[in-house]
Amino acid sequence: MTSTSRFKAVCFDWGNTIEIGKPTIKETVLNVWGKFALTVSAEEIFKAAQLSRVELTKMLPLRKDLQDMTEFRQMLYARQAELMSDALGIDPDLPDWPWVANTFFNEFYFKNRSWQIPGSHIQLLHQLRQHKIQLAVISNDDDPAEQPKLISELGLIGYFAFEISSSAYGYEKPHPKIFLATLSKLDLRADEVIFIGDDFHNDYWGAEQVGMYSLLFDPARLYVNVKNIRRIERLEEVFGYLFPA
Repeated sequence: MTSTSRFKAVCFDWGNTIEIGKPTIKETVLNVWGKFALTVSAEEIFKAAQLSRVELTKMLPLRKDLQDMTEFRQMLYARQAELMSDALGIDPDLPDWPWVANTFFNEFYFKNRSWQIPGSHIQLLHQLRQHKIQLAVISNDDDPAEQPKLISELGLIGYFAFEISSSAYGYEKPHPKIFLATLSKLDLRADEVIFIGDDFHNDYWGAEQVGMYSLLFDPARLYVNVKNIRRIERLEEVFGYLFPA
């Protein structure tokens, strides 16, 4: 491992990247689709979810979508329900079936949601600081006070050079302006910055569009079949990119 890195900073998404939520996406997929695919195994359900990601990553937002991703997200969720239904042989006699599936998904995923930062993630942040790597957070949220409050409560004051929240800045990921604002604050070129996040469109694709070096955080291996992307299953794997052998 080399002692210096061509990268000067690592930027993180927050939710489901640094802080991990429960239930996970994998748990939600198995729970929701298990209600409809009664004769299909959990392994088959998850395989269908993995294969659906291959198609979903081919759907990319247009410029008009970047200001408000709501419509694009709805298209994405509807297509996901169609892909899963086809793969699992499900054809419910329900009007607006894709929206019904998404409603079930949101109800399970967001109800009684809890968050925790793994000890290994705290350790990683500490190690990155020791290596003089600048750290920053870019998050989509609804409350500009939420992120600083969380960082304070978790004892992480001083770990990050700054945090940019969409609610404070006025643009959400994957809009390029929120990534460009980060580069401006860091006073670095895009190719000097790694961005890590768990959402393909918001994080991986969004950061890549401005020239950042994107890593998709994929601990559940949902994107394992998607070609030509850089995936990591543990945040610690970033060291292999910072300090290659």
